[in-house]
Amino acid sequence: MTRLIPASLFGRTLLVLAAGLLVAQAATLVLNFFDRGSSVYRLAAYQIIARIAQTARILSSLPAGQRAAVAQQIHGQHLRVELSERMIPVQRGFAEHDPYEKTFAAALRKQIGARWPASVEITPGRGGQSATAFETWLARHFYFALPGTFSVVVQVGLEDGSVAVFHAAIPQEPLSRFESLAPRLLLLLAVCFALAAYLVRMTTRPLARLAKAADAIGEMPEGGPLPASGPSEVRKVIDAFNRMQARVRSHLRERAQLLGAISHDLKTPITRLRLRSEMLQDAGLRAKMQRDLDEMEALVASTLEFFRAVGQESRRQPVDIGALVESLCEDRRETGEAVQARGKASAPYPADPRALHRCLDNLVGNAVRYGGCAEVAIQDGEHCLRIEVRDRGPGIPPEELERVFEPYYRLDGSRNRASGGTGLGLSIARNIARWHGGDIRLDNAHTGGLVAELRLPR
Repeated sequence: MTRLIPASLFGRTLLVLAAGLLVAQAATLVLNFFDRGSSVYRLAAYQIIARIAQTARILSSLPAGQRAAVAQQIHGQHLRVELSERMIPVQRGFAEHDPYEKTFAAALRKQIGARWPASVEITPGRGGQSATAFETWLARHFYFALPGTFSVVVQVGLEDGSVAVFHAAIPQEPLSRFESLAPRLLLLLAVCFALAAYLVRMTTRPLARLAKAADAIGEMPEGGPLPASGPSEVRKVIDAFNRMQARVRSHLRERAQLLGAISHDLKTPITRLRLRSEMLQDAGLRAKMQRDLDEMEALVASTLEFFRAVGQESRRQPVDIGALVESLCEDRRETGEAVQARGKASAPYPADPRALHRCLDNLVGNAVRYGGCAEVAIQDGEHCLRIEVRDRGPGIPPEELERVFEPYYRLDGSRNRASGGTGLGLSIARNIARWHGGDIRLDNAHTGGLVAELRLPR
């Protein structure tokens, strides 16, 4: 059952509205059927009672020899008269019709205005209209809706003791008329459903934008505030989100300022320690201390670069991706590294050129360091720009493909630790990619080596 219920707020709201509209239309149709049927029955029954009473008075006032001719003239579609010397046996009807028979008989005596004997029986005998099983069931339990399905046999004793037997079929509202209402009701339902869908979409569209912005706030905190639209409750939520985003942006700005101050303060003691190490007489101890200082300086620089990789403000501009990749590869080839590039972008990509260069340089540097070479391939599409960096190294165990993006995490087995690095290169690269709305994914190639794929949305 839960599979039939939509997962989205739009789908569920629309389902509830559609179900409500269907129930309302069905209830309207049923109420219209019974209300109109009751009105038609009261009017038709009153007319039949009046005709029977008038005919009975006329027949009673005529000589016995002339009554047959008058009865013949009265014969019609809904009423015919038979003359009899005494009451004739009539097939009894259903007990559900007893209240209607009593009401009919009382109204007839009132119309006649005399204390003549009269009996009324609603019977499925001759005179009734042809009916289906459903119509018969409906007429049995709700006689006023389809009275023409049964015959009404009325026997009135005249003043001379003879009996006038009336066979009446009370006119009814045909069911086919209500069937013809179905197309109009369906049209009305479709119009109401379309309007409901439009209103629900107007309500849920701001929520969808809010969900998308909330999902991207960690990747693009510098994004502008969302426009407040939709119902007042939704606008309040959007306003609260905009305030939260502003606070996050302020926090990141303060963090960057703090890290800038730390970087400035750390340079002085490191430089002072380096100068003091030069004064050491022991050459071996001096070399060890300088190596420690070099490692400390590299670690501090990488850490600060990790936090400041994307800067405080957006500096995006159209970037020729092909030229950027070729320039990066050319610089590395000049140092003797085996780096190749192929493919080109169909159009410039809006990016921070310095940050994007750092991202690709980290990926290419990892490929050269651990795989001995790097092959860079650009694949541009309508919705996504992909840049693949492939190496020929040992690859990474599948369970470690995501962990290597964690800051300071380094592999000891499949990747060569002696080659250097602080374990921040991939973290910085992914941080830059996500700042541009994209991501980086690692995968082991079937032919060997590792493939780092940078995806940037168009």
